[in-house]
Amino acid sequence: MQTRSFLPAAVLLAIPSLATAQEQVAQLDPILVTPTRTAQTTDQTLASVTVIEREEIERLQPKEFVDLLRGRAGIGLTQNGPFGKTTSLFMRGTNSDHTLLLVDGVRMGSATTGQAAWQYLPPAEIERVEIVRGPRTSLYGSDAIGGVIQVFTKEGDGPAKLRAHLGAGSFNTREMGAGLSGSTGSTRYNLSVSHLSTDGINVQDETADDRRDGYENSSVSARLSHELKNGFEIFGSLLHAEGESDFDSGGSGDRQEFRQHASQFGVRGQLADIWYSTFSVAHSRDELETFSDWPSKFETSRNLFNWQNDVALAERHMLTLGMDYQNDRVNVSSDYSETRRDNVGLYAQWQVELGRYDLAWSLRHDDNETFGHETTGQIAWGMQLQEQWSLRASYGTAFKAPTFNELYNPMLSWDPPFEPYGNPDLDAEKSESLEVGLNYASGLFFGDLAIFYTEVENLISGWPAQNTDEARIRGMELEFGILQEDWSALAALTHLDHEDRETGNRLQRRPETTARVDLDRFWGDFTLGATVAAEGSRYNDPLNNERLGGFALLDLRASYRITPEWRLSGKIQNALDKHYETVKGYNQPGRAFFVTLNYQQQ
Repeated sequence: MQTRSFLPAAVLLAIPSLATAQEQVAQLDPILVTPTRTAQTTDQTLASVTVIEREEIERLQPKEFVDLLRGRAGIGLTQNGPFGKTTSLFMRGTNSDHTLLLVDGVRMGSATTGQAAWQYLPPAEIERVEIVRGPRTSLYGSDAIGGVIQVFTKEGDGPAKLRAHLGAGSFNTREMGAGLSGSTGSTRYNLSVSHLSTDGINVQDETADDRRDGYENSSVSARLSHELKNGFEIFGSLLHAEGESDFDSGGSGDRQEFRQHASQFGVRGQLADIWYSTFSVAHSRDELETFSDWPSKFETSRNLFNWQNDVALAERHMLTLGMDYQNDRVNVSSDYSETRRDNVGLYAQWQVELGRYDLAWSLRHDDNETFGHETTGQIAWGMQLQEQWSLRASYGTAFKAPTFNELYNPMLSWDPPFEPYGNPDLDAEKSESLEVGLNYASGLFFGDLAIFYTEVENLISGWPAQNTDEARIRGMELEFGILQEDWSALAALTHLDHEDRETGNRLQRRPETTARVDLDRFWGDFTLGATVAAEGSRYNDPLNNERLGGFALLDLRASYRITPEWRLSGKIQNALDKHYETVKGYNQPGRAFFVTLNYQQQ
């Protein structure tokens, strides 16, 4: 059995980037921090995880962040059209506001809708994505019923290096970007900017507006760290994206202007031989202003503080103690009775290795001034069966705090008795989850199978909002892959059995089956690849009257390294020109072509 290495999450920031793309492809055991807030390799974690590294992002050539996620294990997606349109993510069949988004550790999302704006994340600024499936409320607080997705921006190491890219394609799509990263002495830095614009497609046919619905996104990211003489390190990060997205609502010139922001500053270091501490202050914003016949404005700002302490009690025992504070504020076009709330969370985790066995316990208590106190916990157990095989099992509870819309939205119903949607007496949504997993890793082959069961109570629905619904979700996930010098083959399969316990109906807009296969072949400077992503049928409405058929999409890609610094890449998206919908009445793009020229200083 491999010896577990308990490291603070900040150690990850000090690990140099892999030297070449081939080394990255062959890296089967990347270090990740999201499952436990401490650094560990994928074979050591007791959670179901997927890691997407920068090398894979460059091979896949995504135009939207969701291009990286479609068909991945445990993930279902809906989009009200492509390119910056409303996107919902369903992790393991849970609701679209049950997955927590972190950007470099900073909590993102809207306090009014409760959802993260996945459609605005710029792929050009992302270095790595960690997907953790299953509840993580006992470490992160509200929202993580289905799981956590953490996005890491680019960072620097080594001599200063310039990079740039320029691209174009179908729908009059243009993209460009540039960056500088490196390190000097005890300082590491990165600064990059990018821009994407497209005319898009006509998202809805059944409206008077038959124009294409375009999208623009301008973004900047930065990371900086500096080691002080006393061994402590100060660090900071920034991701900012803003732009506009057109949509159809029956009028002419309907558009939304958005702004997404995550920034933090902190200090970390060794307080004692066995005690590593991190303190950070962070700020995030989710802003959306709509210009149409029904204009609106929804702005969320969050101030966050976190103090985490990792104590090595013994060689293979790690105790983590932490406290975080979250202050949410909203500014909306309607009159809400409350526009701010505070949450204080205390969390603890103990990880231990006992010979062939691994154990992890976590417990968290949240004190929210709006809905009161919530305590959640999780226990995980793992056993090394043989050198290549390991078994794991876990049980966890989680909760989702009611949103400002659900609590205070004054919008009246269209029918008598014309009641407001908001209900200040709502309780938090709560869940219990069980999981059993089997992992295999040998040489260049790996595989992971997980079976899980989740019950969610107090689900919020209706008008006015009420805690009336219950959901039951059973599922299976399978991931496997083969990574060699000349080949890369990755596959994922998910099957869900989900229902509303009140009606017996399938949960809205969640496919029962999803699958994905990524296949790439390397010939020296030339790479050729394909992705097949498939999703089964789903119901567009909670009554299961509107069924949307399943579909399978084929993407083809190629790249050629002209010189060590220059690389030309091309992609055919939806190569078979498949017509499909994930939300009834909203179009998706047909066959599309894109080409990108990349420069990376060596």
